[in-house]
Amino acid sequence: MTEQPTATTGTLPLFYKNPMPLEPARHGNAGLNPKSDFAFARDTNAIALTLSEFALAARHYPIVFSALAPVVPFAVTGVRDNENLFLDKNGQWKEDVYVPAYVRRYPFIFSEIPNSDRLVLCVDESAAHFEQNSTQPFFVDGKPSENLQRALKFNEMFHSNLQDTRAFGEWLETNGMLEEKMARAELPNGSSYTLRGFRLINTDKVRDLKDEQILELHKRGWLPLLHFHLQSLSNWANLSKMIAQVAA
Repeated sequence: MTEQPTATTGTLPLFYKNPMPLEPARHGNAGLNPKSDFAFARDTNAIALTLSEFALAARHYPIVFSALAPVVPFAVTGVRDNENLFLDKNGQWKEDVYVPAYVRRYPFIFSEIPNSDRLVLCVDESAAHFEQNSTQPFFVDGKPSENLQRALKFNEMFHSNLQDTRAFGEWLETNGMLEEKMARAELPNGSSYTLRGFRLINTDKVRDLKDEQILELHKRGWLPLLHFHLQSLSNWANLSKMIAQVAA
């Protein structure tokens, strides 16, 4: 499992290949095909989450944390490399299952301008549903369309949630709350798959939290996240069933 950065820095984030700043001169007629799907997420077994998603994601996915700092939470979508068990052959997400915001924001992403607090909204021009000539263009008369304005607001919300997520990860790291683990899926034919490279919150550490730590978690709105994380681990069994169905 690898970290998925969320800004166009030296290493491009998961899914993104050619993110370019959105501007009328370049994207005056460009837009997205409304018949898009999630096929771009087919080859990943883990997707980054923000804290605001824990309650919903915990219903469907095991939530784990990156093995190395900075600490990033992930929804595990598969046990084998390059396999997302929640996508069907048509690129549709499994019905009634929460789709992570990281997936839903694609192909948009914010780029951080060096030595500045400014963010620039970009679009991945390599996305399969990006169109140079679209019936639903990003700009109308040189101004952002309603669709683009919604995308901008969604990315602003995602970026804001990301800051809190990073702070929570730092708190877990600083307080030694995480331990490295592995997961194993057994198939009916006797074969098995092992997933490594992630950490979980140590339940002994949770029981041993000091009063001041609990108070801090409560005041910052993070205390329920420990429970959502631990609750989510019951979904490992669901992944084993899903991989068995695929292998059958």
